[in-house]
Amino acid sequence: MSTDRHFASDGNIYEADGTVVGTYELDQRGNLSSTSTDEDGDGAIDTIVADVDHNGTFETGAVDTDSDGYIETIVVDTDGDGDFDSSAVDTDADGNYETLVNDPSGF
Repeated sequence: MSTDRHFASDGNIYEADGTVVGTYELDQRGNLSSTSTDEDGDGAIDTIVADVDHNGTFETGAVDTDSDGYIETIVVDTDGDGDFDSSAVDTDADGNYETLVNDPSGF
């Protein structure tokens, strides 16, 4: 993954060469509320993070771990303390999460 990226005013994230690699959304105060990326350029989202309560920390993350266009891993901060405390992993991409974990102390 390149480190030469920029967030343009059109809501897209660009590589230095001009390739669009993601999108972002700002809240009413101009803070980043969500971003999604297509790291492999296949047109499917590979990662998503979101600050759903607009407090400056991401409460939700989702990752397509094997680039098949399906989100296999999800992490959530359900209690709003700034640490992810719940997760789900679908190891075979069948739409059922085989591993569900919750730790109130965070991961």
